[in-house]
Amino acid sequence: MRRQQTTHQPERGQALVEFALVSIVFFIFVFGMIDAGRAVWNYNTLAQATREGTRYAIVHGSDSTAPSGPGSENYTPPDSDTMVTEQVEKFGGGLNPSRLTVRAEWPDGSNRAGSQVTVTSEYEFEPIFNFLGIVSFTMTSSSTMEITN
Repeated sequence: MRRQQTTHQPERGQALVEFALVSIVFFIFVFGMIDAGRAVWNYNTLAQATREGTRYAIVHGSDSTAPSGPGSENYTPPDSDTMVTEQVEKFGGGLNPSRLTVRAEWPDGSNRAGSQVTVTSEYEFEPIFNFLGIVSFTMTSSSTMEITN
């Protein structure tokens, strides 16, 4: 019995070319998903840290032994309290503090019980894979609560 020889000369390297073309799209997708996951994680961390900063401010009202807000030594008008900022940074583990901005505002102008406090945090998200066309952007989280103490 005689074997028929087949040559695949025209198809030689076809699989390599197909892999090269498909792998580019695949890796762009994978790297994009990694950065998207980081962005979601950073936003969740920012939101939780902002809530913790607000919680700190509402339990450290004018009747507290270590008050925050208007009238305290940590407050710099119109919207800065170092202790609230420290709490946001403390609970913002994984966020780069140099790209984090915290504003604490007492809309009623008072840190007495029943007044409100609003903490707003902004974070500049820097993607790892910026060669994909993803540019840095600012995430913002805000929390408003009523002072209890």
